[in-house]
Amino acid sequence: MATAAIRMSLMTGRAVPRACFARTSTTTTSTITPGSRRFLTASSPAKNAQANSSKAAGEQQRETMDWNTYFALRKTRRNYERAFMVPSALVSLLGAGYYFAQRDFDPTPIFGMDQVIVYGIGTVAAGLVGLAMGPVIGNSVFRAANSRAKPLVDRMDTEFLKHIARNRADPAANSISNPIPDYYGEKIKSVSEYRSWLRKQREFRRKSTFYV
Repeated sequence: MATAAIRMSLMTGRAVPRACFARTSTTTTSTITPGSRRFLTASSPAKNAQANSSKAAGEQQRETMDWNTYFALRKTRRNYERAFMVPSALVSLLGAGYYFAQRDFDPTPIFGMDQVIVYGIGTVAAGLVGLAMGPVIGNSVFRAANSRAKPLVDRMDTEFLKHIARNRADPAANSISNPIPDYYGEKIKSVSEYRSWLRKQREFRRKSTFYV
């Protein structure tokens, strides 16, 4: 239609109306093939997984603890446990004694024994329970006071127990003349003491081999 109008204008000498000219706009479209779409969708999770793994590896590398620091914290934890043994036993002993003292005295025997004897046994038993609960309370206080180092201490405990289980001697050769030295490694407080513990284990194996 626009072409016919141009021809008529050339024949008659009139100007061509502007409406006859159509504005055309060029748009660029990008085509994504199915293969490239799969590549784009698969590359993003892979990059994210790689970034997360590198970040986790960096955090794990930063969160480390040497053996000397671990043994120092282990000693501190043991001091906490010992420090709470006596107070816990006294609180339980005094609490049980106060409870039994407030009860009315009845001459009727309990389990064939006088009530005073039963109350005394109960008071002593409560004190022993408090004494046993002392290390548990001390360990809880230590973990609360060292909350940031708690995961590292737990991990080092696991590693330390693995070393002890792998290097300790066979308890079957234990005897009165040749007792096994520190089977659970409870007396180890430093790296040097751990090395001394290894030497004692080797010495125990040597003696059990020659004397059995």
